[in-house]
Amino acid sequence: MTSFRFDHCNGIATVPPDILAGIEEAISKVALHPGLKKASPIRDAILDSLVKDGWSGEVPISGRNSQISITSIKKKVGLFLQTGNMARMYADLLKIQKLYIDGAITSAVGILPSGNAAGALGQNIASADRLVRELEIFRKVIFAPMVIIAFE
Repeated sequence: MTSFRFDHCNGIATVPPDILAGIEEAISKVALHPGLKKASPIRDAILDSLVKDGWSGEVPISGRNSQISITSIKKKVGLFLQTGNMARMYADLLKIQKLYIDGAITSAVGILPSGNAAGALGQNIASADRLVRELEIFRKVIFAPMVIIAFE
């Protein structure tokens, strides 16, 4: 699959270049194309590649007993991968912002389908296009340096 980046609050300058390159390489290795019932297999393929590259498994945002988590962390960069319902995207943003404020991460990367890819995956699927538009609106609320990577 192909991907492209969006910058939020100077994320491209803050996220280490090797981290971004590794994520984009993981996405490029996915041989699946967005379509109905492909969201989970695409997510799994990206995650498998990222774990092999040293990314953690899920990370609780508030101690070991928390059932609230983000997808992964590597070198103090938080990661969320969203291929599900649009409402989950907002939860991911809150979790990233909390970890940033707490100093647990210094920046973040969000991986989501592009608008076209989200449409191919199903109805009301989170999309990078919508996230980028809405991050601009909420820049003073969600201010963690972040790179959004859209796949298609």
